[in-house]
Amino acid sequence: MKQRHLYLLLFAAPALLAALVAGMALFGAAAGMLWLFVYGDDPWPSWTEGALAAVFGLVALAIWAWLLSLAFAAGMKREAGGETRPAPFALAAGATLLLLGGIVLQQWSVGNIGPKSPGVVCAEHCATQGFAASGMPPREAGPPMCNCLDDQGRIARSVPLGEAASERTAPSR
Repeated sequence: MKQRHLYLLLFAAPALLAALVAGMALFGAAAGMLWLFVYGDDPWPSWTEGALAAVFGLVALAIWAWLLSLAFAAGMKREAGGETRPAPFALAAGATLLLLGGIVLQQWSVGNIGPKSPGVVCAEHCATQGFAASGMPPREAGPPMCNCLDDQGRIARSVPLGEAASERTAPSR
């Protein structure tokens, strides 16, 4: 197999991950700018969802193509050298593991994977019980409690957080 094709195969996955991360970063920046400076908490036009998705897709695709072209060019340079070296394999594997590790750590830090935060546990408990909202007193106020709020924002039910967590995982009756 020619080095140019080997490099394309080796670096396709890390290039795709890097492109997706960069696309998400630009998506987040664009959405943040629109929220901060244009629309705020007012209703957004329906076209913004599609436009932001298109920006994400186009940026990710363009960056992926650019990174693959760099890998192809590096492979063409290596063809002149002759033999295949193990360094590109290690570099591709290391870049893939580093990017995947960064994605997992970021998702862990925002609570999408791993243990749920006390606020999320309380919110899920109150939602399954049919309450309009939930709230928790300050941490210094004593044992952690989960307050389920009615439609007027008054505390309708207050349970210890440990009980809310166990009810959330218990099967429904």
